[in-house]
Amino acid sequence: MKKLIFILVIGLFTINSFGQKVSESTIKKVSLGYDLYTSLWMNMPLGVDTRVINQGVNVFAMYNHALNEKGLSVAAGLGISSENLYTKNHYVSDIRAEEVEFTAIPTGISTARIKLNFTYLDIPLELRLKTDKDVRFGLGFKFGILLDSKSFYKGVAFNSSGTDLGYVAIEKDKKINQLEEYRFGVQARVGYKWVQAFGYYSLNKVFIADKGPQMYPIHVGFTFMPF
Repeated sequence: MKKLIFILVIGLFTINSFGQKVSESTIKKVSLGYDLYTSLWMNMPLGVDTRVINQGVNVFAMYNHALNEKGLSVAAGLGISSENLYTKNHYVSDIRAEEVEFTAIPTGISTARIKLNFTYLDIPLELRLKTDKDVRFGLGFKFGILLDSKSFYKGVAFNSSGTDLGYVAIEKDKKINQLEEYRFGVQARVGYKWVQAFGYYSLNKVFIADKGPQMYPIHVGFTFMPF
């Protein structure tokens, strides 16, 4: 999350530094923004409970090209997104297994946080409409490339037989195995001025078929485009 905020700040400074070298009309065609959303995880394995809120963030820059004088335009650009899956009663015991799967937390073991995180470089393409009253609509497609992945566990430590070891463990691992390298889905926005409701529906699964749980996310949240 902190890395994404850092990238957004760098992007703002970059736009500002180049602002003197490009025309004002070109600058006005570039929109910077971010999505704050929760991921609704579909097709989860039986018995795996997820948290109600799985917060995620996406920062992006897009170039808008007007199609007519009635507010219709097409926009394309780049973004970086970080999405989370929080589980309550299961965890991935071996993220480098040939077939990744969720394992139940032993009875009597308390946990504070269990999650998987996925980071993508996104290429969005949108058809946009802006009305005279500044009501905005957007419908598009987003293609993503996996940049990073990790797992996190904070809770009571236990051994292979499920025995409480008497201390709190914090475990972080990177590079989850068997993830799809690419993702793609459809997205839509509707709102007023720079605040819009946002939704994204993934058209493919997170894990390779037969190599991991065949789950996929639906994102629901808000878009903020102050620039």
